[in-house]
Amino acid sequence: MTSMLSTHCQAFLVSISSRSLKATLPPALLAASVIALACSWFSLSGAVEELILAFVVLVIFRQGFFAPKQSKKDNDASLNPKSKGERTKERFLASGAPEQEAEATGLAGKVIAASKSGDMATAVALMESLLEGNQEPTVGCYGALISACAREGDLKGAERWVEDLLARPNVGKPNVACFNMTISACAKAGNVAKAESWLARMQAMSVEPDAMTFNSMIAASARAGDIQSAEHWFKQLCDADMEPTLVSHSSMLHACAKAGDANKAEQWLERAQACGIEPNAICYNAVIHACTQSGNGERAMFWLDEMAARGVQPTVRSYGTIMDLLAKGDDVKVAEKWLARMLEAGIEADAVSYNMLLGAYCKNGDKTSARALYEKMRSTSVTPSTLFFNMLMNLHAQTGDVLGAALWLKEMRRLGLEADKVSLNTAVKALRQSSDATGVEMLCKELRTAGFSLGVAVYKAVISVYVRAGDMVRAEAWMHEMWGSGEGDSAGCSALVVAFAGAGDIGRAEQWLVRMEEAGLKATTGAYNSLAHALAKSGDSSAVERIMVRMEAAELEITGVTYNALISACSKQGDAIRAEHWLRKSIEGGKADVASYSAVIHACAKASRLNQAEEWLEQMQVSGVEANVVTFNSVINACARCGEVTRAEGWFERMKKQAVTPNLSTFNSLINACAKAGDVTRAAYWLSVMPDHGVTPDGVSYGTAIHSCTTQQKPALAEKFLEQMRAGGAGIAACKEQPNAFCYNSVVEAWARAGDATAAGRWLTEMLKIGVEAYPASFNSLIGACTKQGRVDLAEAWKRRMAEKGFAGQSNSRPAARQNESTPRTSAQKGLRQGRLPSR
Repeated sequence: MTSMLSTHCQAFLVSISSRSLKATLPPALLAASVIALACSWFSLSGAVEELILAFVVLVIFRQGFFAPKQSKKDNDASLNPKSKGERTKERFLASGAPEQEAEATGLAGKVIAASKSGDMATAVALMESLLEGNQEPTVGCYGALISACAREGDLKGAERWVEDLLARPNVGKPNVACFNMTISACAKAGNVAKAESWLARMQAMSVEPDAMTFNSMIAASARAGDIQSAEHWFKQLCDADMEPTLVSHSSMLHACAKAGDANKAEQWLERAQACGIEPNAICYNAVIHACTQSGNGERAMFWLDEMAARGVQPTVRSYGTIMDLLAKGDDVKVAEKWLARMLEAGIEADAVSYNMLLGAYCKNGDKTSARALYEKMRSTSVTPSTLFFNMLMNLHAQTGDVLGAALWLKEMRRLGLEADKVSLNTAVKALRQSSDATGVEMLCKELRTAGFSLGVAVYKAVISVYVRAGDMVRAEAWMHEMWGSGEGDSAGCSALVVAFAGAGDIGRAEQWLVRMEEAGLKATTGAYNSLAHALAKSGDSSAVERIMVRMEAAELEITGVTYNALISACSKQGDAIRAEHWLRKSIEGGKADVASYSAVIHACAKASRLNQAEEWLEQMQVSGVEANVVTFNSVINACARCGEVTRAEGWFERMKKQAVTPNLSTFNSLINACAKAGDVTRAAYWLSVMPDHGVTPDGVSYGTAIHSCTTQQKPALAEKFLEQMRAGGAGIAACKEQPNAFCYNSVVEAWARAGDATAAGRWLTEMLKIGVEAYPASFNSLIGACTKQGRVDLAEAWKRRMAEKGFAGQSNSRPAARQNESTPRTSAQKGLRQGRLPSR
């Protein structure tokens, strides 16, 4: 009977669940023991035994299955004497998550809540308050902060809180999850060295790494594009008897993509499949990216088709990666086809896809295609971003199209998009390269409507537009507005001074400079120098000296530009002594340069102070300042003015020895030196060798030689030079200029002075025939030659012709000389450029 009872009990116990077993085992054993004892004491029939057994089983069954059930949580609590917080803590630790109290209260709970919501500023502030107060932080607080920092890729923040936790052993030590999240932050930053350092510290604290640890290490290597390091950690994962997951293989593919190693990427993709892991779109996109990174567009296209063939739906990133490669490679038309293909496949393009194409259009300056792309984008559900509009604005800004930039800014506002700082900077860029006054006004209006205050940069850019357009009235009006808005600054006002000075409006430049000084604004050195330079052009050396005094009062450095302007002004006035004085001052201040010496040498040349000019050139070279072609030309010109042919030719030879290439002015000065000395043969020589030095004679070159023949009464040679000019320089040296009135009149006078009225009359007739201006001096010289030859009728005939030209009763008058010549020329050379004869 006892054995039968045991058999029944065993069958019942086997039939019930483990949960019920735990609940019914104690009473079942007790009941079985009592029944067995009773059966041994009393002789009971089999029917009675079955009845007792049925009753006992029913009671136990009722207790185990039909009694009110406790929830798993309550049941666990009944079996576990630990507190609810301790049990929660154990579950977090067991799962590898950072220790967080499920129902933390006070500041600790607020820290955790703020961290979870991503409000890091509040979380950090609360944690700092917690640390400063009497409450003890928990591991949960630290874990929440570390986790939040890791999510945002804030490596410094994650490290800060781990270090702080390590410094508080009474709180607890970081678990594997804390370290994992710190390593994850390192991974997001692509800092492999930091990640390895934290892994080492983790192991030193006897915290065993898990799969997430190794995957984070692989990810860190991947972000750095270090395939070798990624492969090392992948192997460590396998060696630790941990199964690589899709995440592990995806990170490996990302490493290959980052490094642009398409072959490796393809190998890892096949390896994942061999391991029974089915690659997803992210994996295929990494392979496509690796192909584009290596510049292999065709292979990338193959993998896009292959992923679709393998049942993986390509994503917008799949297409976008290929489009980006094509767009950056100037293969925009093919990129457009891929966009169309993506849309046909039912994949909606995102803003990034459109930005890629727009970037290519901007690079090519293709405004038409950019506009068409915008219209196409607007026909979809994709809303252009502020970035997109900024790119459109920049497309117009790079060509100075302020009107186009203004229209896109207006369109951005119409769509409810808020312009940003890049929009403002792009507008300024457009202004800085434009001279479109109409567009300027519209762009500034749009900037104001968009909520921007026109700052110094905008005002300065607008003013520069009007300056370039030559509209100084509007430029000044904007400067008044800038001044009135309180934005007037030294740089802006100085720019206006420079603009007015550059435009030659010295009065306005001076007014704004004075206004700045009175307002306590310190003008720039450039503003003073620009005004000094403008004054120097007019030859007003006294005014330039006053500018220098004002610069000293403003505690601005007197630069070489300032000294050169003053020396140049003295030179224009012909005041060589004053120019030399300021050169000495410049030398004392260490500011003298080649321009300084050249200006003084030029002043000496104008004053025919040949010895001083040569001395300054010598001193210049002793001082280590290399002479240039302008310097040598000034000395040679001084020699020419004094008729010193030998000295002029000596400087020419010295010039060649110093590897300074002579130019047109050099040879014209040499020819003029010969003309001054009456050496026609030497003048002809220098005219003939000009092409050997790569220099083409001009009208001054031939005109000086012709005039020399006139003064030396060599009309045949003068006529020869004139014929050569008419023939384009054939015979001696090419001349691209046709002879002017000076040359023709010189030949007429040359023949008339020689007493050959026939030749003089022939050239004067030719002049009148081709419409070249004849001077009264030419008529008078011819009439005088006819009279000397006794050819009274011919003389009378030329007198009538002279009267017909309106020259009756005029002496040998000539056009008035130009004043304030800007280049060193003799009186004869000035006349050559004006087509008049020099005074005898």
